[in-house]
Amino acid sequence: MAQLKYHRVNHGIGTYTMTIRGISFLVTALLIFAVQDSVVKHLTEQYQVLQILTLRSIIVVFIMACIAYLRLGSTFYKTNQSGLMMLRGCFAFAAFTNYYFALSFLPLGDAATVYMTAPLFVTALSVPLLGEQVGMRRWMAVVIGFTAVVFMLNPGSDLFRPIALLPLASALFYSFIPILTRKINANEHTPTITFYTTFSYAVLCLILSSAIHVWPAAPADSGIWAAIAQPWNTLNANAWMLITLSSVFFAAGVLCIAAAYRAAEVSVLAPFEYSYLLWATMVGYIVFSDVPTLRTWVAGVIIAGSGIYIAVRERHVDRMNTA
Repeated sequence: MAQLKYHRVNHGIGTYTMTIRGISFLVTALLIFAVQDSVVKHLTEQYQVLQILTLRSIIVVFIMACIAYLRLGSTFYKTNQSGLMMLRGCFAFAAFTNYYFALSFLPLGDAATVYMTAPLFVTALSVPLLGEQVGMRRWMAVVIGFTAVVFMLNPGSDLFRPIALLPLASALFYSFIPILTRKINANEHTPTITFYTTFSYAVLCLILSSAIHVWPAAPADSGIWAAIAQPWNTLNANAWMLITLSSVFFAAGVLCIAAAYRAAEVSVLAPFEYSYLLWATMVGYIVFSDVPTLRTWVAGVIIAGSGIYIAVRERHVDRMNTA
């Protein structure tokens, strides 16, 4: 579960071919992330969420460092914007940790539906943080998308679960990542950005995990706190295999995302980000036998429609501005 935007590079291959290649890489990446998320969700049935994320993040940092070294040599870590890149990693930690805590309580498809409000947050936050102009039509799409979330969560009813707000918090934190990415110099190398992001994520996981070992264990019936403040369990061979597999999937997904956004424009690929909803729903059904409710289906369609409209509208506005 990660989405990283990169600048398009065309090496003489036809635009149509590059676009198809970009779409293929993106859709594949989101399938990989959906499978990876299901692996983490499966592990949370027996192990503490933060334990899984900490071990996974350490392995991912090692993988990314090796890739960066092979691509850029021993100077892969040199940059003048390490602080900005690590801040990006802090938001990634907040976003993905919230999301995986939610997965330990919620069906994968439900969590994914709420999480896909991230592009709506990006649109809303781009006004105060980037000074971008957002027209009335896109604001209406944002409002409609968030209304669909309220409809799905159904607050005030007996069916409402406060834990369902965690994917929404995850989407909010994630929305800062593409905004920070726009502030990083375009000449910075992708492996360098990815290394610093995953490194700061791993450091935060280690800090929080260390603090939890000092705190007393939480009662088993204390909800989300029980999922956080519990001692680590000893991992068996199968768990180590799944954590390693999850790390490889995560790294592969990030690399596919990088390839996608180097092959095609962001505005072209943005609508295909919502294929994650389809993959998450399918994987949730196959692995966990989760069947989304009617409210989830309706909300998912509206949220995806709102996000796609915003992406298409932004592309139209960009073309008008550059004409």
